Amino acid sequence: MAGNSAQGKSGQSDERPKWVPLREDQHSELSTLARELMLARSKKTARITENTVIRVAVDLVTRYPELLVGDTEDDLRTYALERIEQLLERERQLLAGGEDEPGGESR
Repeated sequence: MAGNSAQGKSGQSDERPKWVPLREDQHSELSTLARELMLARSKKTARITENTVIRVAVDLVTRYPELLVGDTEDDLRTYALERIEQLLERERQLLAGGEDEPGGESR
């Protein structure tokens, strides 16, 4: 019964458990992030847990598989993080009224 209650609250009726080992730094940062997101909520209805953050991360990489390029976990992580940083930097530049390319040329 407890499982049904949790599924009803999260809205995820098709959830299936998946055990994933995390590095110590990942576990620590995940816990901190989930706690910070919980405290920052404007609506105090649904809880934000470590599993919530993991599911969102899975949704991100499955929606944008082009972020995953490489032959190893390190390659995949490095490429994805660099690409996201590039996109965020471009957004910051656009919001600040900057140019896309040096010399004023846009792509």
